Amino acid sequence: MMRCIEHPSMLKDGINWGCMAGVSATHLAKAGYTGIPSLFTQKEAEGLTHDLGKNYRVNELYYKPYACCRWAQPAIEAIREIQTKNILISTNINKIVIHTFTETAALSKDYPETTEEAQYNLFFPVAAFISYGEVGPKQIQDHLDDPKILSIMDKISVVIDQQLNEAFPEKALSMVKILMQDGCTYQSEIMQARGDYNYPLTAEEKKDKFFRLTTPFLGIEPAQRLSETIQNLEHMKSIRELMIAIEASAT
Repeated sequence: MMRCIEHPSMLKDGINWGCMAGVSATHLAKAGYTGIPSLFTQKEAEGLTHDLGKNYRVNELYYKPYACCRWAQPAIEAIREIQTKNILISTNINKIVIHTFTETAALSKDYPETTEEAQYNLFFPVAAFISYGEVGPKQIQDHLDDPKILSIMDKISVVIDQQLNEAFPEKALSMVKILMQDGCTYQSEIMQARGDYNYPLTAEEKKDKFFRLTTPFLGIEPAQRLSETIQNLEHMKSIRELMIAIEASAT
């Protein structure tokens, strides 16, 4: 993971390749191919397998409300919390201090030159959220050299907090202080990244994100049909029905 942080790439964390390898291995095993003993037969895996069929780990995945590294998102939530209580004029900000855990502090703080560098950055998404109230595809693709965002990045610093270190990785937490030019200081609560299974997005928020990302490419009606198909997954006889719906939506 830290290599991914140090060298942002289009592969992200390579999760898709792991999924493909797992599915391929299953098909090979079904066809009679043999391999080394499965991890599921080893004592070291008992903690991962004892509740198979009872607890589904997929339900513990998180949904990201923002188009950037998960570790940067608690700081965005902290900014969001401050903005709900105060009128925050970006040009009046003197300094922003992010208190966070070690892994977040390792994210890049430089001006990004690529989309990936913008996503694996701590200062850029925070500055983008202050500037535009969102961190979506437009910000990480079209605003890399935005003077408004870059000027706010210059005002940000980071502090590693041992209390927040101890909470990680169970929780990704950050707290933000904003010092204004008039001498006022705004401080957030310690904020958790939204979208975790124990701090979930609402169904409506997930739905809004789906349409926000798909409608510009598919159009309103095709996006709606695709959404309805996805909601009906458990009743499908084959995943091919979903693939056909995706292909139809894209044409």
